[in-house]
Amino acid sequence: MDNGSSDNTAAVVQSFAAKLPIRRVSEPEAGLSNARNRGVLEAAGEYICWTDDDVLIDPQWLGAYATAFDRHPDAAYFGGPIELALESPTPRWFEENRAVLGPMLAERQLGDQPIQFDPAIELIPYGANYAVRSREQRRYTYDPNLGVSPNQRRVGEETTLLVALDQSGCKGWWVPEARVLHIIPADRQSVESLFALQCSIGESVAYLARRRSPTLVRRSMRFRSPHVAGAPLHLWLLMTTHLMASRALRLIGVCSWVPQWLRYGFYKGAIGYWRSTWEPLK
Repeated sequence: MDNGSSDNTAAVVQSFAAKLPIRRVSEPEAGLSNARNRGVLEAAGEYICWTDDDVLIDPQWLGAYATAFDRHPDAAYFGGPIELALESPTPRWFEENRAVLGPMLAERQLGDQPIQFDPAIELIPYGANYAVRSREQRRYTYDPNLGVSPNQRRVGEETTLLVALDQSGCKGWWVPEARVLHIIPADRQSVESLFALQCSIGESVAYLARRRSPTLVRRSMRFRSPHVAGAPLHLWLLMTTHLMASRALRLIGVCSWVPQWLRYGFYKGAIGYWRSTWEPLK
């Protein structure tokens, strides 16, 4: 899928035409969700496997999914492990907060045995490694108001779709053999990069909460409170609490200032969305 590239994408695709059953499709409307939706329309197979451009897939990846499709013919979606590959140098504070930062960067491991997904308890695939049966995929399109585009940095377009699938009655399965390696360059291991990501996540969750979408929306986003300067008061209080906590912990040299700072970014992003779209709650 060529979504407005300005590099040599067309030439690279053409260079593999004699080796792979590959073709280039152009989607002029920029944005990840628009590209995904166009890809779904163009796909001819019974299942669609999704991954990202910054991962390395295991040689058994497609075979593992094909086996899972045969094993669970009643299932509509699948997902597999995502391991992080951190390029050097990795900051000490990153290593000390790995348990928190890993899931932010799409690290995913749900064990070595197949299990059925359950979004109600946050058992769901991540966007760098999942597959959807085509007939269900075509019924549920990706929201252009989510996903990266020239006009926004939101996330969660695939999570929203997968949760909607599950809530419609579709089943999903974890495929432990379908592994990918997510490459994280050194510049994405910076406080600034992670803070920007958390702001994007906060904006995305606030958007979904406002739409009352059937997705994993944090309880703090569902809670109603009076508005101050265009955003719910409790969000201002949460943002301020995490900002103050991060500063205090950093001052005394405790590494847990990082999660507090990132939660501050989350609520900062949510407040930014509310202020940009303010209207009285109905």
